[in-house]
Amino acid sequence: MAVDYRKQYTPDQLEPFWPNEILRMCVVVLCTLALIMALVVLPVALDYCGLAELMEEEEPADPRATPPHIRPEWYFLAVYQYLKLPPQEFMGISGKVIGVLSQGPFVLALVLLPFWARRWSNRRPGFVHCFFTTLIIVNFLALTFWAVWPPPLLLTGFFVAALVFFYFMIIHERRTIRRVLYRDEDSSE
Repeated sequence: MAVDYRKQYTPDQLEPFWPNEILRMCVVVLCTLALIMALVVLPVALDYCGLAELMEEEEPADPRATPPHIRPEWYFLAVYQYLKLPPQEFMGISGKVIGVLSQGPFVLALVLLPFWARRWSNRRPGFVHCFFTTLIIVNFLALTFWAVWPPPLLLTGFFVAALVFFYFMIIHERRTIRRVLYRDEDSSE
């Protein structure tokens, strides 16, 4: 139930929303814009007054070049590296457009993954499912590490051997867990 403020307050305590509150909002917006404009004009005013040494001199930003020390967070490194892979131009299409549009099927697959997984939730995943899942994870990790370290270090035999060893350790651990679980089921029957 709504409160009737006309009964709760006397008429001299109330003020109309229009135009009083609207005028207050306009004053706040105009003061904010005046402050922003003052900050924009400040370098020119300092230069005009002969106080240009107060400004910090830097080379202008180049919008076409990303400095090498700028990188996204670790979970975006694979996408960042993938966007660097396409050529500058391919069949009249920009490489950036190709890189962005080619990620569409992967995003669509991630969105639809819960519905696919629900369909097969009562079965054990088959070889094809395990193979593609492993392939996607290895590609994601390889692109992430490629973005962090330079390619010559990445392609050393030690790194490849470590990935293979890690994969076989996971397979061995899964077999051990299954053996223990199935042995417990057989002994309980």
